[in-house]
Amino acid sequence: YSSYPIKLFYTSNIPIILQSALVSNIYFLSQILSSKFAGNIFVNLIGTWAESGYQRYPIGGLCYYMSPPETIGHIITDPIHAIIYIIFMLGSCAFLSKTWIDVSGSSAKDVARQLRDQQM
Repeated sequence: YSSYPIKLFYTSNIPIILQSALVSNIYFLSQILSSKFAGNIFVNLIGTWAESGYQRYPIGGLCYYMSPPETIGHIITDPIHAIIYIIFMLGSCAFLSKTWIDVSGSSAKDVARQLRDQQM
């Protein structure tokens, strides 16, 4: 009987999909609240929106910082936005990766148990 050190952290693309769905839902909720309760300070903290034709885009609040900078010029003129966006993306994807590993049964302990059950 021998032991094998197992340290796996492969989560595929599921955390990116979950993160994208989370941001989309926050955008959706923010746009609804912004159209119904424009000017409310709490709604403005979630997101302030501007329109360009048929498209709305965040110009303030939490939704603005959750949106990616559009060009290199935006990164240069507003580096705080870029830094917060990068931290948010990395942090939320890391959290969702860890959560996905725990929920899906692919943690190191789960894989070790599967190998032990298969007598490998």
